[in-house]
Amino acid sequence: MILYDIPDIRLFWSEDERFLKQFIGRHIWQKIKFQPLSRYPPLINDISFWLPSETYSQNDFCDLVRTIGGDLIEKVVLLDEFVHPK
Repeated sequence: MILYDIPDIRLFWSEDERFLKQFIGRHIWQKIKFQPLSRYPPLINDISFWLPSETYSQNDFCDLVRTIGGDLIEKVVLLDEFVHPK
């Protein structure tokens, strides 16, 4: 990772030709700088919503997000919690 400036270890398990062809026929002593697969930066999407307090389970929500998002979802984190005084 350090040698080629690769930012994410998961790329080593990739079968994406755009990643693999950067290293075909190269020797370790050749200067190679990893070219990102996308010119677009990663996105972090935050969402807010209301949940009923009596039936809500954080694990249920995480399962729902991963069921819908599949492999696109890397991490689900509760950042803040607000309870309206009324």
